[in-house]
Amino acid sequence: MLPQIRCNHSAASINPYVFYILCKGDNAGKPGFKPWCNCFVVICNNKQNFDFYFWLIYGLFQTGKFKIRHRGSVIPFLNLNDVRETIWELAPMIHPDWSRYQEILSSLDKLSKLKATLAEQIVAADKLQRCLLYKYFEEIKNVSK
Repeated sequence: MLPQIRCNHSAASINPYVFYILCKGDNAGKPGFKPWCNCFVVICNNKQNFDFYFWLIYGLFQTGKFKIRHRGSVIPFLNLNDVRETIWELAPMIHPDWSRYQEILSSLDKLSKLKATLAEQIVAADKLQRCLLYKYFEEIKNVSK
């Protein structure tokens, strides 16, 4: 059940069930589908394990579970053993309750879409405010001539 987690080398991307974990910088611990120059690779045996571990690591990153393991004073980084220990410590606890975790992820996805929609509405409202003010100042400029 446990995936292989190791330093990234280009040969690891041959397996179809591969994702990456950023290991340097403020976002150390962030999972992704494309490799970064400073990342670990997680190699899973099948699609089910791939989904489980990707979303587990996503949840760990979002809740700051990797932040407490960051090292370094200028550029934070994660140690490979710390990543393994964090995942292997929590995976057995979450796996039996995987369906509930998936429901939470579904809710998070809906919230993320809602946040994106609200952000677009805020940008549109800001543009409308600028346009109204611009139009007002143009009218005053034309009237005063």
